[in-house]
Amino acid sequence: MVQGASIRLIIDYVSKKKGIEGLNALRDIVNKDRVIFMKESDIKHNENYPGHYLAKILDATVKIFDENELQEMGKYFGEHMDVNFKGILGKYPPKKTMENIVLVMRKYLPIFHTGYKSITSKSYWLLVSKLKKEYYPFIDGITQALFEKHGGIREVKKAYEEDRIEYTLKF
Repeated sequence: MVQGASIRLIIDYVSKKKGIEGLNALRDIVNKDRVIFMKESDIKHNENYPGHYLAKILDATVKIFDENELQEMGKYFGEHMDVNFKGILGKYPPKKTMENIVLVMRKYLPIFHTGYKSITSKSYWLLVSKLKKEYYPFIDGITQALFEKHGGIREVKKAYEEDRIEYTLKF
């Protein structure tokens, strides 16, 4: 199940960038085989929806936006995710930061697999998989926004595989 908040973020971004024509195009593409929503207000922020709703909306945005616009949409999505990297005593340590990134990615984008593994105490490996190649710019935008929100990540290396993106992070 995916939260309505995730779907709403995408719909809001399409509305912001493409206006009524973009929303109509999105709705037409999404509802081509089966009706999911008739107007954007049909998707409620706090309700849960089947994961294929998010997949269909992402597939539609891939057809509407180019690669740069998808990355910008990912940045917008990442900036509006409800995640905090600061505790009572300052920023979380690297392991707690990675746990937060994985949890928020699983919460907002449950149709993708997200996990992490420690390499050393200050470097970690983050994996986002079960991706279509068209989603890579969107995921890059999200992770870039999350890394900027944290502010303590010194180096990021990306590796693109067949159905996943692997990030190596150094704090």
